[in-house]
Amino acid sequence: MKSPLQNHEKITRKKSSVGKIFKIIGFGFLILILGLGIAEFVYRNEKETPLYKIQQYLTYSKEDWANYENNKRILASFPAESSMTDVAMPAPESPIDTLMWENAIKNKDYIPDEVLAEIKRYKARDFSKLILAENKPSNEEVQNAIVSHYKNEVSKLLDEYKAHIQIGTAYNAPLQSGEELVRVTAMVSAFNKERGNLGNIQMPLNVIYDFVQYKSEPNIWHVSDFSQNIPYDYKLNKDPW
Repeated sequence: MKSPLQNHEKITRKKSSVGKIFKIIGFGFLILILGLGIAEFVYRNEKETPLYKIQQYLTYSKEDWANYENNKRILASFPAESSMTDVAMPAPESPIDTLMWENAIKNKDYIPDEVLAEIKRYKARDFSKLILAENKPSNEEVQNAIVSHYKNEVSKLLDEYKAHIQIGTAYNAPLQSGEELVRVTAMVSAFNKERGNLGNIQMPLNVIYDFVQYKSEPNIWHVSDFSQNIPYDYKLNKDPW
């Protein structure tokens, strides 16, 4: 039969072993945190940091991964530099949600004078000569064109918000050079499953663009600054962001 002293020594050894295990686990966890912190600092200028990758694996769905891989493919398939087409003509103005502002005016909310002036100009625009485009890019082609232009600035934004881009009603736009086959103007918005319409999320993503096909690449759509005034797309933006 073991003496009380022997039993006490046995219990003490067990406590010591348990304490060592917790110390090892705690030390390992500390090393992991430090390692991730150092890696995050080292790769702070890269598109995907270690912590960002962990967030992806924890939150991405199958569709999110497919969208992410498509963005990577587009980034890899286009040159590093891209440029918008500069056109010498009166600058068009972005479409305005006049219904939203009219409700604000009815509620006697404060509206800055410059906004009121912009609304007045918008209502004076003549959209009667616009022609609906029969040849226009698909949602996927629009996203590819935008990602290939902005590179990581927009691809990271879409990955972060698990979003994809959709195009609204497109209108034929005047060609800007003899190299162009087709040019259309349309509003775009980013969407995801959780929040629906995200609008343009943040700059540099805009809510309106021209999309152009060139004779040299007749099957590829390119993005350009919008060249004409078009009405606000209430169908695309039926659920305000």
